[in-house]
Amino acid sequence: MKTRILKWMMTAVAASVLFVGGCGVQTDLAAEMPAGAQNVQENGAQSVQESGIPNVQESGAQDAGNAPETEGDLTVTFLDVGQGNAVLVESEGEYMLIDGGDREYSSFVVSYLKNAGVTELSYVISSHYDADHLNGVVGALNAFPCETVLAADYVTDTRVYDSFCEAVAEQGISLVYPSVGDVYEFGDAEFTVVCPDSYDYADVNDDSVGIRLVHGDNSFLICGDAGKASEEAMLESGILLDSDVYLASHHGSDGSSSAEFLEAVSPETVVISVGEDNSYGHPSERVLADVAAVGAEIYRTDLQGTVTVTSDGKELFWNTEPAAERGQGGNAGETASGGAEETETYILNQNTKKFHLPSCASAEDISSENRAEFRGSREELTEAGYEPCQRCKP
Repeated sequence: MKTRILKWMMTAVAASVLFVGGCGVQTDLAAEMPAGAQNVQENGAQSVQESGIPNVQESGAQDAGNAPETEGDLTVTFLDVGQGNAVLVESEGEYMLIDGGDREYSSFVVSYLKNAGVTELSYVISSHYDADHLNGVVGALNAFPCETVLAADYVTDTRVYDSFCEAVAEQGISLVYPSVGDVYEFGDAEFTVVCPDSYDYADVNDDSVGIRLVHGDNSFLICGDAGKASEEAMLESGILLDSDVYLASHHGSDGSSSAEFLEAVSPETVVISVGEDNSYGHPSERVLADVAAVGAEIYRTDLQGTVTVTSDGKELFWNTEPAAERGQGGNAGETASGGAEETETYILNQNTKKFHLPSCASAEDISSENRAEFRGSREELTEAGYEPCQRCKP
């Protein structure tokens, strides 16, 4: 069954933004939008898709046999943001950021994007409003112009959520609360919204916006912190989940990535974005066992730092070897080309853009507002625009 793409254009007039318990964008439209292209909820937050949103597909499962033709590469980078999520995607010079990690990594994420050549973002996806996903999104929105933000349609009373609303309002960004089955063009690729089926779950993790990204024959599934309830809804909906790469939901927690869900996704590779020695016990032994049962390789940011995969539309090329092939205590920074990038803990001064060893006396003088801890390779920091301290010479 071929899916039908609804192409539509509309003229957006000046937008006024209201804050009444949530992010609000009010826009007068000169043209009527097709059904399913506008989502307006009644829980204190509204969204309107303004001009410039490429395509919206009617809800329903995709046809796996109709992979789009590709000409260029697509690059997906799973940034090491400790106990959080941040994913940068690039296709034909367009960029998309999915979540952004917690506050202490916000500056690192912005620096990484700048050094990657990002000057503007076509999409930002805020899967949900937990701090370990949202803080870096706010930093990115304050640093780069963005065309469209896809976000979860619920409100919360946190300071970071207020900052998110302010950043969206300041840019007058197109704010969209997507529905399952909506499809968006992105460079040489496209992505389909796979969850949530509603925004009224008891656990806000299940309100996470998730997508299936397709580039030729290659596919990626990224679902924020979606848990058991959301996974069951996806399975019942019949929407296509089968993907080459799966970013383990909720950092590999025991409440996500059920055996049944993993079987439906049938990934070749699972990426786990997780903090080293975190207090939550992520990833759980059960998830690791179920991933092994489906035969997937594992990449982990706590062991390997930032992980990048490139798709040419046919094959996937990784910047490092799978973590499972080395074991917990292996050379986490060894690259596919045979080099080595040692994974260490560094202290960042987000104001001076210097990085230090934890034992450095200069690190002790950094104010709490500018101080951040980063675990990864020295090369990652220099690529993100940081310079080594000349005192401790990390």
